[in-house]
Amino acid sequence: MAFARSGPLNGECTVSKSPRLPGLLASLAVLPPLLAMPVPLSGQGPGCKEDEPRIVGFVIDAGTELPLANALVSVEASNWASLTTGNGRFLLCNIESGPHVVTVERLGYETLTADVGALVSNEAIRLPMEPDPVVLEGLEIVTDRFERRRRTAAVPVRAYDQEVLARSSHWSAAEFIDRQTGVFLVHCPVRNRYLYYEDGRTIGIDIPDIGGINRCVRDRGETVRPRIYLDEAPLFGGWAQLASLPTSQLYMIEIYSGGRNIRAYTRAFVEHAARTRRLTAVPLWN
Repeated sequence: MAFARSGPLNGECTVSKSPRLPGLLASLAVLPPLLAMPVPLSGQGPGCKEDEPRIVGFVIDAGTELPLANALVSVEASNWASLTTGNGRFLLCNIESGPHVVTVERLGYETLTADVGALVSNEAIRLPMEPDPVVLEGLEIVTDRFERRRRTAAVPVRAYDQEVLARSSHWSAAEFIDRQTGVFLVHCPVRNRYLYYEDGRTIGIDIPDIGGINRCVRDRGETVRPRIYLDEAPLFGGWAQLASLPTSQLYMIEIYSGGRNIRAYTRAFVEHAARTRRLTAVPLWN
């Protein structure tokens, strides 16, 4: 199968591979919370408008030529991305006609970059991804550890994987949790407490949650502030950071005990854990 082309004409493409995950999947734990903007995912429904340029194709395993589901296909010059379906199909609408740089990412495979032409046509391209056996094997180990922890938890737990997250149409982790998990969210009584000293005394002032950016969970008659973790580290920005955490970058969200404990995991974190075979889980009620 040859993919060396002179340019992205008539739906053709040129492809190249990158051995590491690009910036789109960089861990959000090291970014300022409001700089990580959500990437909307285009749907796999009826299709684009009749006269609208689009990129349509299939992502496959380069060795077996079998379709790859849940591969993230994104356009460099656009905020839009598409998650491949069970038969490896993707569809990108809302983009300008002409050449585009498309990136394909999937855990266990080398990142793929392709020069593709967007046309008013349903002519499909095929994008082959090279597997990374080390990560694929490690991913099974890491997934088993996640499942084992959920099974042994003494509280109810629900997990939402990358496919459910990406196809939910909710841009951020906070929006997904609020609208799709059944967690009963309420405004916290206070957002923060400001302390100052006066006449040798410590005086505290409760600052109300004016912007509604801080949420509490109502569970079993109690209003509690949820413990929130990103990649097994406490997310000190709390709900405000969840509101800027794109679902397109997430591998999984876990909800423990009605939302008292919320854990989100980026694809980059899980890829690193799979490669190193290391997953140090923080205790649930740490």
